[in-house]
Amino acid sequence: MIPIPSQPVAVGRGKWGAFLAWVVFPATLSIGCAGATASAPPSTVSAIDTTPGEPSIAVTSDMGSPHVGDPAPDFELVAQDGSHVKLSSLHGQVVMLAFVTSWCPFSEAEQPNLKELAEDYAGKNVKVVAVDIKEDDAGYQKYLDRVKLPFPVLRDATGEVTARFTPDHAQPAIKDRSTVLVTSNLVVDPQGKIVFFTMVDTVHFDARLVNARRAIDDELARAGGV
Repeated sequence: MIPIPSQPVAVGRGKWGAFLAWVVFPATLSIGCAGATASAPPSTVSAIDTTPGEPSIAVTSDMGSPHVGDPAPDFELVAQDGSHVKLSSLHGQVVMLAFVTSWCPFSEAEQPNLKELAEDYAGKNVKVVAVDIKEDDAGYQKYLDRVKLPFPVLRDATGEVTARFTPDHAQPAIKDRSTVLVTSNLVVDPQGKIVFFTMVDTVHFDARLVNARRAIDDELARAGGV
């Protein structure tokens, strides 16, 4: 179970106001598919979307780096069409970065909403990128086949890139650091700085990406893009 929070902390910024995240003890977080017990069986997860008003498991400085306010670690990975995508090459755009797998029911529930988000922000200087974490050929292909996505799904076959995004104190008992971020979402501003970073909350699962959309809209408003 997710522990009772101690106090709210403001993360995010801009016209939407501060996103409130609860400070929790990272060692005891029970979230997502990173070896924790989900709050619902996979057969019912896709029907659950009790979107919280604010993201309830946001990555803060208490969890270590990277966190909101830090530069996003640069990387280069290969997409499903064989092209190479380097994060730093996307500077100048707002980037929605989603860490996914084929086997996590929360990734599955979120997948059609990632597609919808990409379509809604097409032509608005927003780039959606998914990173498939440490799957074999069959797993990667399963994710691709499930929903036809209009954006690159990059393959992090070793999990090394994902591990660089995993804060040191988030789920520290999990040795494979890449799995901690399964179904995590980031928004990176045009300068390459993280402005939104959440880990999946199995109790208040934001499958519709409401809070990520708010962060994107905030960045577009800052740039005069909406």
